Amino acid sequence: MDRDKIVEEWKLLYELGIVISLTTELKKLLHVVLTAVTIGDGLGFNRAAIFLYNRPSNTIDGVLGVAPDSIQEATAIWNNLKNLDIRGKMASWLLNEINIEAQSSSNFNKSISQFRISLGKDTVFKNIDQKQAFIFDLSSLGSDDKIFQELQFEQFVFAPLISREQPIGAIIADNFYNKRPITQDDIDTLFLFSNQSAIAIENLMSIETYKNMSKRLIEEQQNLIHQKHIFNLGRAVADITHEIKNALIGAIGFLERARKISDSDSQVFKYLDIVKKELDRVYNLTLDINRYAKGQNKSIKKQFDLEKLILETIETIKSINFPSINFITNLSEFAKYIYGDPDQIKQVLINLIKNSTEAIANKKGGFIKISTYKEDKFIAITVEDNGGGIDIKFLPYVFKPFYSTKSHGTGLGLSIVREIVQEHNGVISLDNFVGIGAKFIIKIPNMVEEEKNEKKDNGS
Repeated sequence: MDRDKIVEEWKLLYELGIVISLTTELKKLLHVVLTAVTIGDGLGFNRAAIFLYNRPSNTIDGVLGVAPDSIQEATAIWNNLKNLDIRGKMASWLLNEINIEAQSSSNFNKSISQFRISLGKDTVFKNIDQKQAFIFDLSSLGSDDKIFQELQFEQFVFAPLISREQPIGAIIADNFYNKRPITQDDIDTLFLFSNQSAIAIENLMSIETYKNMSKRLIEEQQNLIHQKHIFNLGRAVADITHEIKNALIGAIGFLERARKISDSDSQVFKYLDIVKKELDRVYNLTLDINRYAKGQNKSIKKQFDLEKLILETIETIKSINFPSINFITNLSEFAKYIYGDPDQIKQVLINLIKNSTEAIANKKGGFIKISTYKEDKFIAITVEDNGGGIDIKFLPYVFKPFYSTKSHGTGLGLSIVREIVQEHNGVISLDNFVGIGAKFIIKIPNMVEEEKNEKKDNGS
């Protein structure tokens, strides 16, 4: 390499070094590095990709590939850059003009990003600890280097990323579109640039790891403080509601005796009946609050007949409070049995049905539909109604404890539902159609099916 070329190379590497040092986000840095490798006024390759070493799994993972998806796109990019003439202002261009979204959505990047290979395989990546760059072609690939064949890497440079004497990955680059032969100068320049890039990449990876660890520690600390507050609050609430419940039991007992000795047609009896309903409501409130305060940890899980539980729950609700409600059921034979705590699942059904009954209370033709079905590894239960749905402004607070839009509500019904579902390792979601109705969808792992499969695998 003559003196002028050496000067130009060092000027280029100096300018690229400034860009790298000014980039403070890992994702952007990777795009800057590969763009510098592939632009004509940079290192001038057609395609480039970065692979990073995943030390815990001893694998090489593809993280980013930068390349046009066609010769037409490549030609358009080259012509555009030629017209821009970014010589002397490359640092500013790389920092401000890279289209990260377009680069990320390329087919080349999608293929690179899905790549992972073990270093125990027969692959060129076994050279990542070498302190020099190599040139490979199809004849020198390892038997496990299928990605290079799939992406038609006929000849390419392999430049290890070495930082503090340790390998962190590699840059791969080729001239797929213009077929320009790769020279020794190309190899040397890419190797020098990869050394610059490696230090910056490792520094930002360390910073990102530190940030993630700090974020997790802060979240865990906040969770511990929150759990302590909840524990103390729960203990106090449980004590208070216990005392209220004891007083209510005595009052309701004496009220029942007073009703028995009163004439059922008298005004006094009617007043007593109203008082009883109100006391029952307060009693149920204390049960809800107590249940929420104590949590749902004392569950007794077993396999049970879900269909039977649903039908029994419907009959109980109809016989006690809502005889005229139109219930519709669509219960799948493939979701007949479920593994869980039947009492808790019944509580879920009662709370959701109660929610729906209030939604359709004054609606002509109102109905509540309960369905079950099997979906992948889950048993799904849905409770839906045509009560007009939930106002969109209230949706963020649906499962929030003590939040209720009803004057007589505790705001605990749906909170308790979510607690129970999570206790069963399940998920709950809401399909809301304003003006039409709402559907709650519960999915609980199908432990019954998993147990059957396990027995089949064990040959029993």
